[in-house]
Amino acid sequence: MELGGGSECAAKRQGLSSSDTAAAAAGEDRLSALHDDVLVLVLLKLTTRAAARTSVLSHRWRRIWALLPVLRFTSPPEPHRLRHALDDHKVLLRDFLVGADGATAESLAVWLPAAARRVSGDLTLKTYGPVEDAGEGGAFEFPCFEKATTISFFLGFQGLAVPLTGVFTRLTGLHLSRVWFHGPGELGDAVSSPRCPCLQRLTVEDARGLRDLAIHSESMLLMELRGLQSLSRLTVVAPALEELTVASCFLKSPPIANISTPLLTKLDWIDEYDPSSVHLGKMAHLQWLGTGFYLVYGNGGFLHNQSCMSLLLRFEGIKSLCLTLAYLRGIENYDYMMEDMAVLPDITFLRLMVMAYGHAFEASAFHVLRLCTGIRRLMLLFLSEAETVCTSDCKCLQLIEWETEELLLNHLEEVEIFEWRGTKHEVAFVKRLFDWGTMIKEMTVNFCHSISEVKAKELYQSFQSFSRPGVCMKFYRCQIRSEKSSKVLYAPKD
Repeated sequence: MELGGGSECAAKRQGLSSSDTAAAAAGEDRLSALHDDVLVLVLLKLTTRAAARTSVLSHRWRRIWALLPVLRFTSPPEPHRLRHALDDHKVLLRDFLVGADGATAESLAVWLPAAARRVSGDLTLKTYGPVEDAGEGGAFEFPCFEKATTISFFLGFQGLAVPLTGVFTRLTGLHLSRVWFHGPGELGDAVSSPRCPCLQRLTVEDARGLRDLAIHSESMLLMELRGLQSLSRLTVVAPALEELTVASCFLKSPPIANISTPLLTKLDWIDEYDPSSVHLGKMAHLQWLGTGFYLVYGNGGFLHNQSCMSLLLRFEGIKSLCLTLAYLRGIENYDYMMEDMAVLPDITFLRLMVMAYGHAFEASAFHVLRLCTGIRRLMLLFLSEAETVCTSDCKCLQLIEWETEELLLNHLEEVEIFEWRGTKHEVAFVKRLFDWGTMIKEMTVNFCHSISEVKAKELYQSFQSFSRPGVCMKFYRCQIRSEKSSKVLYAPKD
């Protein structure tokens, strides 16, 4: 047993030589002697604010801070200090994030031009707080980022002035959210090929101030336009585009649109559609179609159903269809509208969302399935509110033909259900689905995000009681209310 030599033994256990131990005891700075590249790797393990504080250690450390290729400010310094830090930086930034709480157009204009000179990779700017009328006042000019590859702005409806000139030479992705657009330039001109020759992905959502949007892009592959509201005219000429989403964008009716995307494979048109004013061109490669909601109960004054059916009838056959059946909360004064849906495209995958508000939806869902007997895969999303129950004399309960009418879905092999609550209408429909789909091999059930573990176990046992032997059953509890959420496999304990 060793009784002495504690320091020497500790040094040996840590792999230190006697000279290392002596240097440490003498207070010698061996860390600063490391190569710049090694010190940069050390600082990248810290938060940006912590890494910045090391610049006060010595002149050498001030230089190291200026070599960081990644800066992330969740609470940035004063705008002029941020601009000076960017001007003094010695390397290009491959990743630059700023979360600016309470930022104004004037404060953003102070440092963004410096960022435009420095960023060579990803830029993310987030301003917090909903300020609906912020953009009615001033606006900052969107600098030309010649080196940046992706830009994401979440602006809280701050005003953004689109520049008349400048080429975003390397930009491949642009995401603009909650932006209030100002002139003198036009967004369509800025993102078209002459000024964005490499742009492949464009997302504009919850924006104001866009009335006429015309995009001509040779490189664009994906485009998402959501919640533009004030749009009156849309032109898209994109020969390479594969995916297009237009949702809640048009303020005036009828919408005016000219779309030329011959290679498009996925179209989500969640907006009004009038074939006399919306020209989609040839879409010979289309495989996925998403439409706006179809009202199960309504009257001739509702344009949603006419718009939805006009779009559906444009395509004879596609691979996948996303359709939403929507119920009004009160339907007593409205007519049953499903008979107006007489034909659907020939499909193999149906994604059916049901917004029932407690109403009996079985008859309307049965009607849709009767028009899609060739499907091989079915995804059901139940978006009803659990606490909502219609009255016992509601007209939705009078439609009972679906309970006895025969339906053969002899191609259906896979079913996936989201937001399962186990309501009596959900159970009744899925029970019949087992009868119609005699070839079902796999069924996946995702319980509603609000369902407790105890309730999930009850629903699991209930589901097992009416499922057919030989079907592979999978049950999940979702952590977040989203089809794409992370999931936890539910395996109830005995």
